[in-house]
Amino acid sequence: MKNMACLFRLFLCLFALVYITTCTSLSAQPSDLPPGQEQKRVPANSFSADLNLTPKERAFLKNHPVIRVGNEDDWPPFDFSIHGRPSGYAIDHLELLGRRLGISFEYVNGYSWFELLNLFREKKIDLLPSLWISEGRKEFMSFTKPYLTLPYVIVVGKDDLSIRGFEDLKGKTVAVAKGYKQEAVLESDYPQINTYVVQNALEGMEAVIYELADAYIGYQGTVAYLMASRFLADLRICGEVKAPELGPQGLYIAVRQDLPLLRSVLQKAMDIVTHKEKVELAQKWITVERIRIPELTSEEKIYLRQNPVLRVDNLKDWPPFNFRKNGKHKGFCIDYIDLLAHKLGIEVEYVSGPSWGGFMDMLQTGEIDCLCDVVKTKHREESMAFTDPYFVIFSGIVVKKGEQIYNKVQELTGKKVAVPKDFYYQEILERNYPGIEVVTKKNTLNCLKAVSSGQVDAALAEKPVFDYLITQHFLTDLTSISLTNSRHFENTPVSIGVDKDRTMLRDILQKAMDAVTEDERSAIYRRWLNTNPPKENTSQINLTLHERQWLEVRNELTMCAHPSSPPFEQLGPNGNYAGIVAEIIGLLEERIGVPVTVLPTKSWSQSLEYLRSGKCDLISCVVKGPKDEPGLAVSQPYLESAVVMVVRSDQPYLPDLHALEGKRVGIVTGNPVVEYIQTRFPKINIQYYPDLDKALKNTAKGESDVALGSLHRVSYTIHDLGLYDLKIAGQTPYKDYLGLGVNSQSTELKSIINKAVESLSAQEVSNITRKWLSIRYDKGFDTLLLLQILAGGGFLLTVFVLWNRKLARLNREIAKAHKSLALKSQELETLSITDRLTGIYNRMKLEEVLANEHIRVQRTGQPFTIILLDVDLFKDVNDTFGHQVGDAVLRELAELLQANIRQTDTVGRWGGEEFMIVCPETDREGGVILAENLRQKTSAGIMAHSKHVTCSFGVAEYSAGEGENLLVARVDKALYKAKNKGRNRVESA
Repeated sequence: MKNMACLFRLFLCLFALVYITTCTSLSAQPSDLPPGQEQKRVPANSFSADLNLTPKERAFLKNHPVIRVGNEDDWPPFDFSIHGRPSGYAIDHLELLGRRLGISFEYVNGYSWFELLNLFREKKIDLLPSLWISEGRKEFMSFTKPYLTLPYVIVVGKDDLSIRGFEDLKGKTVAVAKGYKQEAVLESDYPQINTYVVQNALEGMEAVIYELADAYIGYQGTVAYLMASRFLADLRICGEVKAPELGPQGLYIAVRQDLPLLRSVLQKAMDIVTHKEKVELAQKWITVERIRIPELTSEEKIYLRQNPVLRVDNLKDWPPFNFRKNGKHKGFCIDYIDLLAHKLGIEVEYVSGPSWGGFMDMLQTGEIDCLCDVVKTKHREESMAFTDPYFVIFSGIVVKKGEQIYNKVQELTGKKVAVPKDFYYQEILERNYPGIEVVTKKNTLNCLKAVSSGQVDAALAEKPVFDYLITQHFLTDLTSISLTNSRHFENTPVSIGVDKDRTMLRDILQKAMDAVTEDERSAIYRRWLNTNPPKENTSQINLTLHERQWLEVRNELTMCAHPSSPPFEQLGPNGNYAGIVAEIIGLLEERIGVPVTVLPTKSWSQSLEYLRSGKCDLISCVVKGPKDEPGLAVSQPYLESAVVMVVRSDQPYLPDLHALEGKRVGIVTGNPVVEYIQTRFPKINIQYYPDLDKALKNTAKGESDVALGSLHRVSYTIHDLGLYDLKIAGQTPYKDYLGLGVNSQSTELKSIINKAVESLSAQEVSNITRKWLSIRYDKGFDTLLLLQILAGGGFLLTVFVLWNRKLARLNREIAKAHKSLALKSQELETLSITDRLTGIYNRMKLEEVLANEHIRVQRTGQPFTIILLDVDLFKDVNDTFGHQVGDAVLRELAELLQANIRQTDTVGRWGGEEFMIVCPETDREGGVILAENLRQKTSAGIMAHSKHVTCSFGVAEYSAGEGENLLVARVDKALYKAKNKGRNRVESA
């Protein structure tokens, strides 16, 4: 028995050894490195047959299915990470090669570029996916052939005409990223060019904006991506570098020299990448459109100077395109006109009140300049000039539920049909369909009410408007149907119309429309047209049922605001609330769907008193300190403002707070930065002032050496007071984080506000702040400071050596922290893609899966199908048994779906009571079979108390050439068809 036990143990050891040998990564993961942030497993040995691999290469891939890759944090669009998730051209390119080779990658990030190079030298990572070749790197790296070649370009200020090429940089200051090739070339070969060293490309471009440098030299792809994604409209590319040492640069994959087979198989995979795949990568990451400005003639520019305000119609009730809510103009058309006005540098005045016919008359009399939402007809061409259409609407028919369904206009012959008065529908029906009895109503909503009350048999207008109004006004007895096979109504192209005598205005607007990028148009489209019609109080953010109920009982929120605190907020003599914070609050209002009424207060203490007593719900502008005031909770920050150092113009650049030791530094009393300075820099002599105006004035007089304040306030105040002998001479590491103050007892409101703030994009906030600020920075080059740095160089070198020894002891602790951070990032990523109620994927993740499947099907040609299902009469479940039962039904349905699909299928909650299943390598027939199986199981297995719950299913197979949006639209129509045919059934597109 003992011998048998020994043999058994020996067998287990041998099995474990074989398992570890075949499954372990190429480089064993050291304990002092964080785990890969994203690891995509591919079955081993599933490489492409056309690679022509040698037996040794095949064995290498079989034994090394996972390769460790260094991932940079800050080199977009090529190699960067978002919350630990690898992104960029180089990452997508590497994943493409991995699919060819049947291997996957474990990414190591959280390190600087120099740290990644050291990890590479120490053989703790196996390859770097994106770098330039150099003689020094050849000593310890093997390189593939370049997979992308782009030039270096020169970036300057938008209005700087002094630099037209590389030869004009002599005597100028050029920003270069530390450790990049540009730094070494300029310092060794072009000493006549001053260099300003930054950490990365974004800092280099910001240095030009802030006048710390005259120009920045960078890689074209990185520059173009940052200018577009960060809206750096103050910059322009003036040309390529065209210096012998900085010619067009290729990107390479670098592999450890002791892994020649890895380099060999990667190169073979690169050799079979198709032209189409290269184009798709470039379109995704490099050919990013810049913000385009219309090119106007001199006559058109004069016209705009003489007519700086554009008067535009604002309809009362035509959502989601053009409507009023809580006294404000809203909608797709409104946002589009605002975008055109921004490009033209003019203002917009929206005129409200009249009916559509009244607006038509006002256009002829010159009381308004244009109609932003008009359809071109022969009759209207007699008096109007039109731009090209900028969007197309599908028409629809509305009838009562349970009554006859009409899909064609001809089927309405002999029926009473309501249309909005003076809309083009009236003109076309009366001219082309004399057998239909046309009944005109004041607006689209009144048409719906006429159908609901039985006054008419049907209504005819734009289907998106019908859908929006039916949902928002709870007209649950109505249903809308898309029109088909109608040459007059199937597609409705919408244009901007002007009076026929004002063709110059039409031409100006058309040029602005031509300058709208696809990204800009898509952003507006996604906001208004690519989602379900927004419900009251939940239009922009996902709120819990309890939070929605909390908002539903409130018609408004009140907010305490300072009457004069520019540029953040101020109240004009007519009560207009304006400023950076005011515009951000406007965005938050739209997110939560409830208006915010401003209540002015005279002091901070009065605002706190009002909040605690319930006179106001919010405080507009609170600086997040180390601890909150009693009774006050501060939301997530909607704005961060760096604390900067301000000196007289003749003073040198200040590199950091150490330079302030021994100086008189003016700070406003109560500023949280005081505690930061007293704790870390006790030798700074702080002088307290009641406000920033006084601190800056006394600095200008010489009574203080330096003033500290937030960048936004400082920039505004310097220009407002005319203190042009002051300059911003440096930035501190401290930042003011501005949030909304909420009563600490109001947990619901704090949660709602946090969700609304988190929905704000960086671009939205950046656009607002750029509008209100004008910043002037000192360039930061000072001869005296340079001599001081050189004199202390020897001392610093000694300190550096000693410090390195200390760092070696701390490396393990840092690595552990990285590992902990990586785990937290992974948890956050999981939360971001999971539906909180059901525990399955959310819509964001489903859209990602759809996009990936779309890419895969274009590459492989294999089919895929999606299934969209909806719980029948779900509102009745909620109304009869309560929302808790409704939530339980959704959770049970999610579990049933997940248990009855393949492992390769993906299920998620599409929204509300809708669920979607993505089925790779499945045709329409296979999708129908799966949907029918699920239909039977749901109708037999899910109960709401004593009532069986059923579902309707739509199925659609991907059709070559269509995008994800069109595929989803088709499956949605199939689901709608199943609903109309009696529910609890499956229909395919």
